[in-house]
Amino acid sequence: MKSLFLCLFSFACAAAAAAELKTTGAGIEISAGSLGSFVLTYPELEAAHKQIEVKAAGSSATVRYEGGAECAVAIDNDEIALAFKGMPADVKSWKMSVLIDIGFAKGGTWKIADKEGAFPAEKSTPPQFASQSSSSFLIKNAQGQSLSFTTPDFAFQQLTDNREWNWAIYNWFFMVPFNADNPKGKIRVTSDLASVTKLIDSFGQSIKDTFPNKLKSLEELKADVAADKAYYDGIETPKLDRFGGLPGSGETLGLKKTGFFHVEQRQGKYWLVDPDGNAFFHLGICGFAPSDDYTYVKGREGIYEWLPKTEGEYASAFRPGDGDAHFSFYLANIIRKFGAPYDYEAHATRMIERTRKWGFNSIGAFSPTPQQAHVKAGFPYVTSLPINSWEGVPRIPGAHEVWDPYDAATVQKIAENLSHELPARAGDPLLIGYFIVNEPRYDELPRVIPSLTGKQACKLRLVEVLKDKYKTIDAFNASWQAKATSFDELTDVGLAITTDVAKADVKAFVGEFMEAYFAQIEKLFRQHDTNHMLIGSRLQPVTINDEQLCRIMGKHLDIVSYNYYTFGVDTSALKRFHEWTGNKPMMLSEFFWASPKDSGLIGGREVSSQQERGLAYRNYVEQSAALGFVIGIEWFTLIDQATTGRWFSKYNGESYNTGLVSVADRPWKDMLAEMMKTNHTIYDLLLGKRPPFAWEDARFRVETK
Repeated sequence: MKSLFLCLFSFACAAAAAAELKTTGAGIEISAGSLGSFVLTYPELEAAHKQIEVKAAGSSATVRYEGGAECAVAIDNDEIALAFKGMPADVKSWKMSVLIDIGFAKGGTWKIADKEGAFPAEKSTPPQFASQSSSSFLIKNAQGQSLSFTTPDFAFQQLTDNREWNWAIYNWFFMVPFNADNPKGKIRVTSDLASVTKLIDSFGQSIKDTFPNKLKSLEELKADVAADKAYYDGIETPKLDRFGGLPGSGETLGLKKTGFFHVEQRQGKYWLVDPDGNAFFHLGICGFAPSDDYTYVKGREGIYEWLPKTEGEYASAFRPGDGDAHFSFYLANIIRKFGAPYDYEAHATRMIERTRKWGFNSIGAFSPTPQQAHVKAGFPYVTSLPINSWEGVPRIPGAHEVWDPYDAATVQKIAENLSHELPARAGDPLLIGYFIVNEPRYDELPRVIPSLTGKQACKLRLVEVLKDKYKTIDAFNASWQAKATSFDELTDVGLAITTDVAKADVKAFVGEFMEAYFAQIEKLFRQHDTNHMLIGSRLQPVTINDEQLCRIMGKHLDIVSYNYYTFGVDTSALKRFHEWTGNKPMMLSEFFWASPKDSGLIGGREVSSQQERGLAYRNYVEQSAALGFVIGIEWFTLIDQATTGRWFSKYNGESYNTGLVSVADRPWKDMLAEMMKTNHTIYDLLLGKRPPFAWEDARFRVETK
């Protein structure tokens, strides 16, 4: 009894423990157990003086700003102390903010002073749903766990629903008048993590939500086997060649049969050509294997009605190699439905049969490299370069997924990784091509590279370029409005980019950086594979909208890949990017819409029903394909994300209705009925035999200039 008491006491103490605070390059990280992780940004100054350098070391940080201001940050348990110095005379206030996961919409509440409410489940209009002066702010999740902030006096606070700007997240900020006579501030962060409430049923679905596709019993799950067979048997599909291309189109269009996927231009239109020489429009699916359906369960076991033992019947539903921390209710349902442990070969065989019925013809990103099921079925795929598969490749701090092309050790690691894996796939006819990485933030480089300190190779190269241009430090200081005593000094401090000349210098250097980066990866890739295509880096809208970047990429890529999340398709923007890249063909490599109202999930690019998800798909794919240079798309994803968030984000994971099937392995039939109207007739569209579908919903119309 004593040991049991101690265990229970230890659990209670752990659950009620205070949130942990530490400084990072992005802000003050707040780890609040199963409530989630949050980042409180460093102070932003008003009038605007941008941050140019952050030095963080656990419990302290120093932030430097344009104009000479500094903020010293010190953490002592649950208290954050700020001390400002050198503040320019025009600074009237400072602001700090926190992003709050959209999952708080499922039963979460907020309180500012004596005013409180629920986080809105649907997009708030106006987006500012709470605004007032106060020094206290508290949030609670559906379990009743809470996190509270005490701000300095005279703070103005605001809660915003960022879905107004197509970002499924909430934002809280507070703003405090700057007092030059007392240039300090304190913020206190406390938490209560003791509460536990059942939120998820034994099938991985939200307990409180009801929706048409919701699984109610094990008997229903087993009955789905026969229902599925009848459903798929009833779908008629067009006749295609063995890869999913259009039979006879190679002869009609004059396309070449090379034995590999490639791109050709005929009569002003780009065609993706399959190994048999026929036209092939890439209708891919990201996440073909279980992935986003895994969720992090450790530390919040009490919210689930059921979790199995980690060994035995459901052992294969736990993600391998993660210490049984991540569990897939989808896989548990598959095990119950088919009466056998999860096996990828069986899963892939079943899913290829299904997705071909729906008109999809290939495997997209975030999927395993093909095994026997894919080879036997002749199902094409894309993959990514093995940048990290053998030796880890470091990234530039502050620039997501961007490595340093001036660092010889990094280049050597990439070369070794590619030499290990690429030769084995160089002769694979099912392989369409390679992505480089996913969503690198090249757009952050003009800010990040000048802010770097120490011996980062790209910063050293920037200083070398500046020294070559200006010759003397006085000439540099005059152009950049700096006060450096030597060029050597520039390597260890963040550089303020305030003058037009400085901005032009940095832009030119980023151009040099990107040329070195893409030329390098193209050369290393071609050393091992001359048969397959290099299909870019799956850029985000904020990144691709850069003419200099596009022109450099276009010289080194076969296809430009763009993760284009939108409602209406901006065809004028797509044409502009196409022109900037030297008229390279384009793949729209990631997109989805979600319907929270009838899926039991929350967030994402929201529409009102499963049918609307399908109509949005038709509008997007057909408007894009009709442009003549978009040669494929990739839907994100095959399976819905886990109700309690995808595994790698722990307690802050997305939980969106992204899938073609639910956690219960039930297809979203109303959506798929619309998708099939596009997929089954895509070649009629490409050959001009019918016009593209245009959805007249106002959200999906874009006025073109």
